[in-house]
Amino acid sequence: MLRFASALLLSLLLTTRASAQGPGTKFVGLMGGATLSDISNLAGVGDDRWGGTAGIFGGINAGPTALTLEANWIQKGGGDTKLSYIEFPLTIGAILAPEGKTYRARIYSGVSFGFNVDCNCENAKGSEWGWPLGLQIAKVTDTGKFFGFDVKYTWPLSDAFEFGDADNRVWSFRLMFGKAVGPS
Repeated sequence: MLRFASALLLSLLLTTRASAQGPGTKFVGLMGGATLSDISNLAGVGDDRWGGTAGIFGGINAGPTALTLEANWIQKGGGDTKLSYIEFPLTIGAILAPEGKTYRARIYSGVSFGFNVDCNCENAKGSEWGWPLGLQIAKVTDTGKFFGFDVKYTWPLSDAFEFGDADNRVWSFRLMFGKAVGPS
């Protein structure tokens, strides 16, 4: 937790204000892409597993930070073990917006909660908690629309199975499209 707090504090100190999407701007969007995951501490599972993810997000810019809530379908697991979740990450992160430029970067972290909706295995728990840490890079237009790339790693905060100490470790690689909505 100390690493998270230190990284968030440092990123907040190094930010500048976003001009096209300033404080108070609300935004919505879609994102989707690929996942690369494995299951730790579970013998016989095998190697990494590629999967998919898709979802919606919304949030608000608050000064040099942005608060975002997502709703995602995401595939996890390892080797032949396949799990699918509906996941709800709540994140806060620093917006890095160079003066006069149309691109933005956001370093973020938070917490996520997921419900297991499909599994080809036995003894999977019905839910799990995670700690996402990610980076987004996006181009913002004059009309408030944006598109970009998001990469995120989610550290497991709970076990994925009823037995042992096995948990999902997941990388997500996503494209995102969105726009500012309502008055800022």
